[in-house]
Amino acid sequence: MRYIKTFNIFEAVIIPTKIEDLSLVNSPQSAVEFGQRNDFDVVDYDEFFNSLSEKNKKEAPPRRGVPFFALFNPIRRRAMFVLSDPNATRFIPNFKEIMLDIIGHERVHQEQSLRRATIDYSLPSPLDRKLYFSNKDEVMAFSYTIANGLAKTTRTMETAIKDLDSEQLGGRPLEHKMIWNDVKRYCDEKTIKRYRKYIYLYLEKIFEEGN
Repeated sequence: MRYIKTFNIFEAVIIPTKIEDLSLVNSPQSAVEFGQRNDFDVVDYDEFFNSLSEKNKKEAPPRRGVPFFALFNPIRRRAMFVLSDPNATRFIPNFKEIMLDIIGHERVHQEQSLRRATIDYSLPSPLDRKLYFSNKDEVMAFSYTIANGLAKTTRTMETAIKDLDSEQLGGRPLEHKMIWNDVKRYCDEKTIKRYRKYIYLYLEKIFEEGN
């Protein structure tokens, strides 16, 4: 992994603002209020779907299938957390932590949008996995997600780097491990190297802030 530092870096990694709000999130209403205090939207599926352009509606996730998901809404220009199933706030363990991890990913997209000269932005379709994981915006955002997961499950940057390609033994598959496996499955070598570069840079930032 040492070779990563020799890359020319044209785009600095985006570190999403950390949310320090200690409020409980255990109902749809408390989730909405939490989002309002911390600069992101929490909506139900209908409000999400109605907020999209006609073009993006065609590629929107289905109403049923997952209890929640998130996106950077190109119309509202904000991160948006969608509660497809309002019961998720009560029955999913560590719901608030999961929500914050997902919103961090979308806040990377939010900052990417602010850096652009134009506001013409479409949601990348996750149906084409190769195209989705190779999208330059997603490369940075998923690199943050992977690095954030590694930092939470290891104590040092060196251990996190080693853990990136290690096999997970037993237990429920970790989200960042599953994402990294998808990246390696669907992306070409050039894109994978770009991921490695950003993961390394994110780990540097995360562990520096933790010290």
